[in-house]
Amino acid sequence: MELLADNVAMLDLDAGTLGASRRDRGAAVLRCFAEEEAAKVMILLDLARAGWKDHAAVKACLRNFYAHLARGLYIRAYDGSPADLAEVRQYLDHLRQQYYLDGPMEVDWIFGNEVSTSREERLYVDYIEDEDGDRRWTGPADRAAELDAPFDFPAPQSTVVRLVASMHRIGLLTEEGLAATRDVWDGIAVDDTMHWSNLQPLNVAVIETLAANGRQYSTAEDREAVRCVLEHWSFPLTSLDLTLAKVELSDLKRERARWLAHEAGVVDGLEGDYSD
Repeated sequence: MELLADNVAMLDLDAGTLGASRRDRGAAVLRCFAEEEAAKVMILLDLARAGWKDHAAVKACLRNFYAHLARGLYIRAYDGSPADLAEVRQYLDHLRQQYYLDGPMEVDWIFGNEVSTSREERLYVDYIEDEDGDRRWTGPADRAAELDAPFDFPAPQSTVVRLVASMHRIGLLTEEGLAATRDVWDGIAVDDTMHWSNLQPLNVAVIETLAANGRQYSTAEDREAVRCVLEHWSFPLTSLDLTLAKVELSDLKRERARWLAHEAGVVDGLEGDYSD
C-alpha cells in the first residue's frame, strides 16, 4: 500500500504540473491512473476491515482489485457524503448499469456505462456507434475540449487521491496501520443498516490505536491528515456488487416511450385547460 500511495502522489503531482500548463489531455490521463491506484489502496483496506475469515469478502476484494469498473466505482463512492451503506449501494447500483437514459429531458438518448465510458474517453481514441446507427470517431481531445478547456483552472484533486495521501502521512498504510485496522474491525458486522454514526467511531479508534502504539500527530499537516481520514474514510464496499449490471436496450426504449407519452399527455392537458 505504501508503494501504491507513492505512485498515487507522483502521478497526481505530474497531473497537476500538466494541468497548470493547460496540457489537459495529459493531465486527465495521469489523474485517471492516480485515482485507480488510490482505489486499489481502498480495496486493500477493505480487505483488512473484512478479515481473511470472510472468504466471500476476500474474493470480492481480490476481484475488484483487478477490475476497471470496480475501481471506478470505488473512486465514485468516495466523492459523496452518504448517510449509510444503503445509500452507497443505491448510488453504485445506478452507476454500474450497462446502459442508461439521459439528455435534456433525462430520457433523450441511450448511453453506455458512464464510469467505463468516462475512463475510456480520457485514455483512448475510439470508434463508436449510437442507437440510431450513426458512427463516429471520438477521443481524449473531444473530452478535454468539453470538460477541461472551458474552465479557468484544471480539474481539482479527487477525494480518494487526497484521502490516500492523508492515510499515508499518518501511517495507516503501514503493516502497523493494517494491524490497527484489523484489530478495530474484528467482529464488526457490515450491512445496509450501518450508519455514518456507527462508522466514524471506528475510524477514530483506528487512529487512536496507532497513536497508542507511538505514532505522533504533532504538526498542523498531521492534524489535517487525521481530519481528512476521519471525515472521508467511508463504508467498506465488500458486500456490494461492483460488476456490470446488464440492461436490455429494448427495456430502456420502452421506458423512454412511456415517459414521453406521459409528458405528451400532461402538455395536452395543460393546453386544454388554457383553451378553456
